[in-house]
Amino acid sequence: MINKIVFENVSHSFANKKIFENFSIELDAGKIIAITGANGSGKSTFLKLAGQFIKPDTGKIIAFDDGKIIDKINLRKKISAVAPNMNLYSELTAFENIKFFVGLRDIVLNDTDEFFKRVELDIETKNKSVKNFSTGMIQRLKFLILLAIDSDVWILDEPCSNLDDSGKNIFLKEIKNSAQIGKLILMATNERDEAKIANEIISLPIH
Repeated sequence: MINKIVFENVSHSFANKKIFENFSIELDAGKIIAITGANGSGKSTFLKLAGQFIKPDTGKIIAFDDGKIIDKINLRKKISAVAPNMNLYSELTAFENIKFFVGLRDIVLNDTDEFFKRVELDIETKNKSVKNFSTGMIQRLKFLILLAIDSDVWILDEPCSNLDDSGKNIFLKEIKNSAQIGKLILMATNERDEAKIANEIISLPIH
């Protein structure tokens, strides 16, 4: 289980613009950590750095699994994400998308009905092509895949975008429950309802 992710004196620039400079913080499991800030402040960059999908210009990002340092390959095996740039396969059915993405983690799901119920997607949509889904349904399906993979670390970039109030309530409840059982939730957001459930808020300034 991932215990924490630590930023040590991290500096990073994007397009010749300084985003972080000598930034240090510990991100502990069992917490919802909201990353807030205006557009261009580096919220998505923060998430990519935390997941070690990109390297900082200087400094270190260290992940601990049961108290032991792990490398970025093993860290990524313990991360799942919901983000606007996460694409599903529109020509596949909902079930085929689920099977594909969980299969990348060597997970075999014999029954997905429980997950459809948790995100309040009609069971009948299981065998429908995703190209016929609304944006809200697609967001629910992304979250369903996240739940099915059940990773230690959730990286959420504007997780409630395109959702109605019912969908938002479902997601926020699942996020809170997952933090309570020890997951580390990193959530980039400027939505008040999302930030409200956070245990910690990291507010990023524009440099």
